[in-house]
Amino acid sequence: MSGSYNGTMAKVVSAMRLSMEQEKALEKLLSSKLNKQVSISLEIDPSLIGGFYVYVDGLLIDRSVKKRIDEIKESIISSMS
Repeated sequence: MSGSYNGTMAKVVSAMRLSMEQEKALEKLLSSKLNKQVSISLEIDPSLIGGFYVYVDGLLIDRSVKKRIDEIKESIISSMS
């Protein structure tokens, strides 16, 4: 096989199992944004409550409900100080 593989692996952690269509759409979106082929490995973590996060190429993309709740909590606490 000649040429080089211009791809990367992304770890996706979601609150619940993604459908095959969601997996393919996420791979396509990440590949487009990163300008390279992205394959994903999936893990389930119910503590996220909803949403997901992605580790790819040293980046963390956090779109979980847990993250949003933590941000709101921090905002409330800091406004009380």
